[in-house]
Amino acid sequence: MKSVFDLLDKRIRDFLTSNNIESPTEPQQKAIPSILSGHHVLLIAPTGLGKTESALLPVFHKHLTVQESASQTNLKGISILYITPLRALNRDMLRRTFDWGKQLGISVAVRHGDTSESERARQARSPPDMLITTPETLQILFTGKRIRKHLSSVRWVVIDEVHELAGDERGAQLTVGLERLWEITKEAGHEFQRIGLSATVG
Repeated sequence: MKSVFDLLDKRIRDFLTSNNIESPTEPQQKAIPSILSGHHVLLIAPTGLGKTESALLPVFHKHLTVQESASQTNLKGISILYITPLRALNRDMLRRTFDWGKQLGISVAVRHGDTSESERARQARSPPDMLITTPETLQILFTGKRIRKHLSSVRWVVIDEVHELAGDERGAQLTVGLERLWEITKEAGHEFQRIGLSATVG
């Protein structure tokens, strides 16, 4: 069977090869084509099968494609929003994501309740390509004039650990936040793709 990695940008394929990642897992084989096609996706798979990569590799591919075809003016703002419960912000996931971004030329930043004032100001002045945040912090981002404007550029939203959010107040809060984000991006002339990840929501 042809590998879905062959569908990805050469820079991503080279990155995978350099990290000794040669064969996709089953979730990656099934999810990557759907995400590349622009479908909203809910990916349910056991822990350890590369759900994060299943979402981010095709999103990074699409971001790089847009980056090449758009002018620098159109690229200012946050393109990728990764929303996760605070306790899911584990060091390994962050390290890997920052490493991928560095190797691919995609800037990544984190924003949550403990983010310093200087880092918040830096993000407002020079927004990252990808922002990793929490459902609670997403609501706060709408109150900042500059960061709110940067959110109008969002084209991909990845929601990690959906099972921790579905069915409670945090999930309802996130739903409202995503609708507010949809209104902002719609005003900017585009909509964003939604990708949910979970090990147990099924």
